[in-house]
Amino acid sequence: MELLNVKNLKKIYATRFGGNQVEALSNVTFSIEEGEFVAIMGESGSGKTTLLNILATLDKPTSGEVFLRGKSLLSNMGFMEMESKLYPIAERLGISKLLDKFPYEVSGGEKQRAAVARAIITEPEILLADEPTGALDSKSSGELLNIFSEINRSGQTILMVTHSTIAASHASRVLFIKDGQIFHQIYKGDLSNREMFEKISNTLTLLASGGKRDE
Repeated sequence: MELLNVKNLKKIYATRFGGNQVEALSNVTFSIEEGEFVAIMGESGSGKTTLLNILATLDKPTSGEVFLRGKSLLSNMGFMEMESKLYPIAERLGISKLLDKFPYEVSGGEKQRAAVARAIITEPEILLADEPTGALDSKSSGELLNIFSEINRSGQTILMVTHSTIAASHASRVLFIKDGQIFHQIYKGDLSNREMFEKISNTLTLLASGGKRDE
C-alpha cells in the first residue's frame, strides 16, 4: 500500500541579494510503499538533504506536493503522549540503563540509539533519518543499522539519507539523486547486503563520472 507520494517537487533558492537562483530540486516524483526501507544517495549538493527537509516539514517546496496516505503532509502532523511509551522502546533498543544518565555520560552509539527512541516514540508513519551513521565508528554503525533493520521488519517505514554505501546496502530500495532529479533506483529484492553494496558502488561510480544510467 502506498504510504508517501511525492509529486513534481521543485525547490528554488534565491541568492542572498536576490540575484541568481539555484534550483535544488527539479520535478522530483516518487512514492514509498508502507513498510519499505528506502535510502537516498547522491553527491554533496545533489538535493537529497533539501528533499529530506521538505519531507520533515522543515522547509517548503517552491512547487509540487507531498501526500501521506493520500492527504497533504502538513495535515498529518500531530503530538502524542510520550511517557507511557518510553520504557518499552528503551528496553527494545537496549538503552533502559541510560534513562537516568546525562548526555556526557553516554557513548556516541548510545546517543544514536536515544535519537532513534525519540524518533519512534511518536509512532511516526515514516521515520526520516539524515546521515544516522555519519558520526559513528564501524561497530556503533553496525549496531544502529541492525536496529533499523529490526524496526523495519516490525513494519516501520524508513527513509534514510546517507553517504554510506554500507548503510544504504541495508535498505530495500536506494534512490539516487543527481542535480536535483531522480537519477536511478535499485531494488534489493533477494540480494545480500554484499551484493547490494556492489550494485550501489557501481551506480555511485557512474554518478560521479557523469555517465548515463542503464535503461
